[in-house]
Amino acid sequence: MSSNAIESFNSWIREARHLPITQMIDSIRGKIMRQMAKRRRKANAWAGAICPKMESRLVKAYNKGRSWLVSQSNDDVYEVHSFPSVMVDVGKRTCSCFKWQINDFPCAHAVVAIRNSGLDLYQLVIPYYHVAEYQNSYAQNITPIPTVEKPQFDSANFVIHPSAVKRPPGRPKKKRMLSKGEQVQQIRCGRCQRMGNHNRKTCKEPI
Repeated sequence: MSSNAIESFNSWIREARHLPITQMIDSIRGKIMRQMAKRRRKANAWAGAICPKMESRLVKAYNKGRSWLVSQSNDDVYEVHSFPSVMVDVGKRTCSCFKWQINDFPCAHAVVAIRNSGLDLYQLVIPYYHVAEYQNSYAQNITPIPTVEKPQFDSANFVIHPSAVKRPPGRPKKKRMLSKGEQVQQIRCGRCQRMGNHNRKTCKEPI
């Protein structure tokens, strides 16, 4: 899930990812600032108690269970005669189909049971889906940063030249330098019959 969120964000800032670091950060700041302002205006225009998308899900769930019969066990527990029948506990906000527990949002069985209980359906929806919480999420704003004049930049003054090195005498070494504690597998030389890290071709032992 975290990888999907990162990939989604990377796709959102695709145009800014290849800019220098300061321009990239300023571009991302501008995108987030505009997005928050857009969502703030949209949320302020909502008149319902919960977000419109979740409101439509409640309407869909209500229409799905209009033909189901409900039997009451006590003040909180109801049996919804769907196919198959399920048990809904309004007080604990649970349903035996487990959709209410998984999504933290009333399923079709729960909507039918709440309708018969006389309780306020919106009060049984967690605050996460309410318009007020959505508005609080975007209540803060990102302050614009005005452009500040910067001193002239001359790349010739900041060129880093490579260090002056002198090639050491002799043939360059081809063997990799071993790390501390690294063990090298030893082999038996076919010429001198000794254990080591050489073979018949590279053997220098006197015979």
